[in-house]
Amino acid sequence: MAEEEPRLDRVSCGPGPSLNEGEKLLVDGRLVDLVGLERIMEEVRRLKLSRRKLVADELLARAKAGNQVPEGMEREYRNALMDEYDRRYLTIM
Repeated sequence: MAEEEPRLDRVSCGPGPSLNEGEKLLVDGRLVDLVGLERIMEEVRRLKLSRRKLVADELLARAKAGNQVPEGMEREYRNALMDEYDRRYLTIM
């Protein structure tokens, strides 16, 4: 009697969800998808705004233009965007 070789079944997992960290933002302790986050950060950086309030306002305005920000969460999104902006571009002198 011939010995059967073990048969391995293959299952395709597909591409799965995107794990692009550049499109995730930590808002009020939760990771949320934010379409265009990389572009938003870079465009605002290029504006070279001198006041933090202007930077934060511009970040939020651009984020809201392409994403749904839940009502009553504007402050949390604004703070999260500024935290991310600082993390990327703030240099310690």
